[in-house]
Amino acid sequence: MSPEIFKNDWIDRAFGMAFFLHGDRETAKKIALRAMTKLETASNAQFKRFYYTPTGRQDSARATRNRVSMNDLQLLQRLVFVESEEFERAKEKTLGERPLLKFYIKHLVRIALKRNSFYVTLGVARILHNYATADAMEIYNIVVQDPERVHDDYYYRSRKGVLMKELKARFGSLLETVRVNRGEERFGSRPEAEDLLATARDCLKNFTPWNSYCAIPDEFDPTEDLIAPFYFDKKDPDEEHRIEINRIHAALHPGCFARLTDALDLPPSPEKMEIPHFMIEENYTETDGDPPDPPHLDPDELEQIREILKAQAESRKAMAANVLRVVVDGDEKARIDLAETGRVDFDLDDSAELIEVRVVEKDEDLIVATHLLSFDELQKGAHFGGVRLEGGQEISFDLKPSLDQYGEVSSINCAVEFSEKEKLAPVVAAPAKERFSLSVWLDNLGWAFKPALGFGLILLMLGFGWLVYRGLSGEEKKAQNEEFPAVDREREVNIPAPPVEPKKEVAPPEEEHPSGNGSLNAPQNPNHKAPGRNSQSKPRPERQRTPRRSEPKNKVVLGPPPRELQAVSDSDGILRLPIYGEKELVKNDPRAVPRNKLTGRPLSEIKRVFIEISGDEVLGRQIAEKISVEAGRSGRFVFTPDKESADAALKIYVRHESDVDDPDEKMVTAVIRLVNDKGYVVYPVRRGVIGWKYVGPISKLPGRIARELSSGSKQ
Repeated sequence: MSPEIFKNDWIDRAFGMAFFLHGDRETAKKIALRAMTKLETASNAQFKRFYYTPTGRQDSARATRNRVSMNDLQLLQRLVFVESEEFERAKEKTLGERPLLKFYIKHLVRIALKRNSFYVTLGVARILHNYATADAMEIYNIVVQDPERVHDDYYYRSRKGVLMKELKARFGSLLETVRVNRGEERFGSRPEAEDLLATARDCLKNFTPWNSYCAIPDEFDPTEDLIAPFYFDKKDPDEEHRIEINRIHAALHPGCFARLTDALDLPPSPEKMEIPHFMIEENYTETDGDPPDPPHLDPDELEQIREILKAQAESRKAMAANVLRVVVDGDEKARIDLAETGRVDFDLDDSAELIEVRVVEKDEDLIVATHLLSFDELQKGAHFGGVRLEGGQEISFDLKPSLDQYGEVSSINCAVEFSEKEKLAPVVAAPAKERFSLSVWLDNLGWAFKPALGFGLILLMLGFGWLVYRGLSGEEKKAQNEEFPAVDREREVNIPAPPVEPKKEVAPPEEEHPSGNGSLNAPQNPNHKAPGRNSQSKPRPERQRTPRRSEPKNKVVLGPPPRELQAVSDSDGILRLPIYGEKELVKNDPRAVPRNKLTGRPLSEIKRVFIEISGDEVLGRQIAEKISVEAGRSGRFVFTPDKESADAALKIYVRHESDVDDPDEKMVTAVIRLVNDKGYVVYPVRRGVIGWKYVGPISKLPGRIARELSSGSKQ
C-alpha cells in the first residue's frame, strides 16, 4: 500500500473518531486536520512527512521509510483525543449527558493511555466501574502476567487518586464528588443509567487502540494458565510496546473485559458500571441518541485536507524565524530567541502531555515540531527525540524525568533546542580565486598530458570500484551468516516461563481444526505432549547450543546458494530463501544425511502431519490453519492435532516483520521444514537444505507454502 493511500485512510480514520465524539462534519474535519498536522511534525513518530523526502541518498534507509509503524496509528488516535478537547470545552456547558459521557470516557482513556496498561485497567475497573480494589488487582494480574508488577492495595488507591485529580481538573464543576464506604472518594453517579450503558460501551469500543486485537481465550483458568501475548520475557525492550497494546486492548474492549470478569466470577460490566451525574444547566441541548455510524470523507474533502498539509510543509520549508514559541497543552511555556540562543530549559509536572514548537508567520502560528509524551517510556530513563524540518533545520527534545517512590514520573526537565542546517561549501570558488579552479587548470595543460590524465583517472576508478566490490561482498556474506546463525531456529524464540510457579500456556481464541479434532497450536518441544487442562507445564529441556563462529565446522549458515536455490519471489511479492548447511556439516548432521541413509519414515510414506509452531504464536496459528486447509485439499496430507499418531511434524517458525493498516497485508517471515518421527528433515527435498524461509504478506504466504509442500512431497 502506497503512502498516499495510507494518508487517505488515516485522515478518514481520524475524521471518523472525531465525528463519533462531536456528531458534526465540519468539526470532525478540523480535528482530523489538526491531528494529522501534529503527526507529521511529531518527533516520536516513525511515520514521517508524506510530502517531504529527506535529503541524502535516495536508497538510504534514513532517506525513505517504506514501512509504517503500528505505533504511529495509535499516536494519531491519541492526537485526535488531544485536539478534540478545545472543541469540547467550547460547547460542553450547553450539552446534555450523552455527549458529556463521551467526553468523560475519552478523557479517562486519554490520561491513562499516556501512562501504561496499569492505569488503563485501573481507570476502567475502579472509576468507570465500581469493582472493589481486590477485584481490580485480580483483573490486572491477568492482564500483566508478571508477578513482579503486582502492587498492594495502597498503591491502587493512590493511583486512582491521580486519575480522579486530572478528571476533576478537566471537568471542574460538571462533576461532583461524594464519600462512600470507608471514606472512599468517588464521582457522583446516576442511580438509573440503563439508557446510557450502550453509549459507554460504544465509547470503549471506539477508544480501544486501533489495529489491536483480543488476545484473551474464550475460556481459561486465571490461576493456572499463562496468556502468552501478555507475557513479556524482558529479552527485547522494543517488544514490550506490542505486548502493552495487547494488555490495553484487553482492559478497554468490552468483549475482552467481559472475558476477564467471567474468568474471575465477577459481576458483569453493566451491573458495576457507574455513569457520572453531570451537573448540567437547565437550558442544555440533549440528543435523542448516538449519531449514526461515522461517515467517510468525500474525495474532494480528502484532497482539500491533503492540500492544506502540503501547504504547511512548504511553509515549514521556507521558514525564516527569529523567535520560536514552546507551547505545552495549549499554554505557552517558553520562547526561544534565535538571535541570542537556540535552546530553552523548563520543568513540567506529571499532567503534561503534548509539547509543541511554533513560529509566528503573518499573524498565524505555524507548528514546526511536536512531541507527545509517553510516561511509560520516561520511566525507563531520559528520552531524546528530534525533528528534521523540510528546510534542513533540526528541533530536538531532551527529556529528563524525576521519579517518585514507586518509580513513576513525578516531573520532567525538558530542553528544546533549535539548530540551523549546515552551510554547504560552494563547489565553484569565488571569482577572485578563479585561477585555481579545475577548468582553468585543465585548460593550462598541454595537449599531450590530457589523454594520460584521463587514462590515469580511469585506472584509479576501476581500482576503487574493485575494492568497494570486495568490501561489500564480505559485508553481505557476514550479514547472511549473522541472520541465520543457528542450526535450529526454534532455539532462538523459546519463551521461558516467568520466575514463579509454573503455569500452562493458553493461547488466544482460535478456530477449530478443519478435521474437528482440536487446535493447531502445539508445544514447541517435540518430545513433550501438550499439557492437559489441569496439568502443570513441564520445563523444556535446554537445546544443544550451536558452537560459536570460531568453530566453523559445527555451524549452519546461509551462504551463497547454488543457482537452483537462489531466492525465488512470485507475483504476490513472496520471497523464498533456502537454509542449508556447509558441506562438512552435511556429512555429520543427522538432519541433512543422504536420503538413502535416512532413518524413520521417508517423505513418500508420510501421511499424517502434526503442526508445531514457534516464534509469534498468534500469527503462527493463523498461518498454520491456512496451510492445513490449502495443503489438505490436495489429499496428500492429513493434518492432525494428535502428535502421537502423526508420521511427521511440520515445524513452522514465524516472525512478525511490519504492520500495515490492513491486517491481512502485514509482513511476516516463516521458516518451515518437515521432520519425520526420528527427527530427520524430509522436506525440503533439496540435498543439504534443512528449511525454506518465506517472506511476504500473511494473507498470501500460507498459500504458497502449502502449494510447494504438496508439490515437493511428490518429488
